[in-house]
Amino acid sequence: GCDNMEKVKIDKLDSFGRGISRIDDKICFVEGALPLEECEIEIINEKKKYIEAKNINILKESEYRIMPLCPYYEKCGGCHLMHMDKKSKLIFKEEKINDLLNKFSNLKNINIKDILCGKEFYYRNKLTLHGFNNKFGLYEKNSNRLVLIDECVISNELINETIKRLKEYFNNSNDLIEEIIIKTTSLNEVMLIINGNININDVKNNFNDINSIYVNNLILGKEYIVEKINDLEFYIYKDSFFQVNYEMCKIMYNKIIDFYKEHNNLNVLDLYCGTGTIGMLISKYCKSVIGVEINIDAIASAKKCKVLNKIDNIEFFLGKVEDNIDRFSDIDSIVVDPPRSGLDKHTVDTIIKINPESIIYVSCDPATLARDLNILKDFYSIVEIQPIDMFPNTYHVENICLLVRN
Repeated sequence: GCDNMEKVKIDKLDSFGRGISRIDDKICFVEGALPLEECEIEIINEKKKYIEAKNINILKESEYRIMPLCPYYEKCGGCHLMHMDKKSKLIFKEEKINDLLNKFSNLKNINIKDILCGKEFYYRNKLTLHGFNNKFGLYEKNSNRLVLIDECVISNELINETIKRLKEYFNNSNDLIEEIIIKTTSLNEVMLIINGNININDVKNNFNDINSIYVNNLILGKEYIVEKINDLEFYIYKDSFFQVNYEMCKIMYNKIIDFYKEHNNLNVLDLYCGTGTIGMLISKYCKSVIGVEINIDAIASAKKCKVLNKIDNIEFFLGKVEDNIDRFSDIDSIVVDPPRSGLDKHTVDTIIKINPESIIYVSCDPATLARDLNILKDFYSIVEIQPIDMFPNTYHVENICLLVRN
């Protein structure tokens, strides 16, 4: 019906890239609208404090609006900023960091560097596809309806090549697909994880050139694929996490390495260490590194890679950061790379108690980074924040923050 149509003017973007407007003194979030645009919108959801709406018709268009490269963009929930030109997307991320730091912490005049960016498209080295019968695709925004795709423009060429092959193969099968995960590395290795009711022999015969295939269990090749960063090799297993943007993760890791090259011979504690990538990369400039991680597969992988790369000054502990952090003393520097929820209170308190000279905080959510910096700022000076565009075309932004003891 037309009773839920409204005309609005967009003031600015929120931190998820949605346009913000007001209707009768209520804040209104408009998906797919840009600042200064005038649009007709459809109200999807009205709550007590806010309204959610969809951009239906643009009456006055922003000069920064572009035609999205991806044909599925309007439907698929994977990307958020593809209707903005390249420069606006980066400005959005830089402003988002500023806004969130102002909102969640009382920090002023922080040295925020220009955002580092790389390829805007075809960058992802991992993609998860959802299945139904013998078809697969990505989920629509806020639903589990499938968008059938021929390619994903933010995933790398190797993934898109694999999608084409899989489509052709499953088109002629009666297999029931639940999920397909494609992982790739810069050495062009591919891992295929297919869950569902699948004819194993046919998959083996058709994809026998792929390095590692799991259909519920390992059916072909090796248990891992190999990634290389600088002069170290890393194993990526079925369940191990690895940064999805190889080009930018390398830039990020090298920024961290540069710090430890300059301040060498420190005892470093690496919290939320995952598969130990950062710890192993900095280890040759450190006296010792201790990594702590809750995921058992990640730690198993880290221990194997430590042997593979012949590193003898690094140790890994399995467990929750907050349960293990009290065990360490004589630490000069701490690296933290927490989940989106940031650091819990106990961890922040213990970091303050350990009292390292420096902290490198890698954050994938500027809101929780701001909240944590608000506590740490009484004990540490924030030397700089370096934003990195790790996930182009989405509203996410990664930051490396360097803190030095007051």
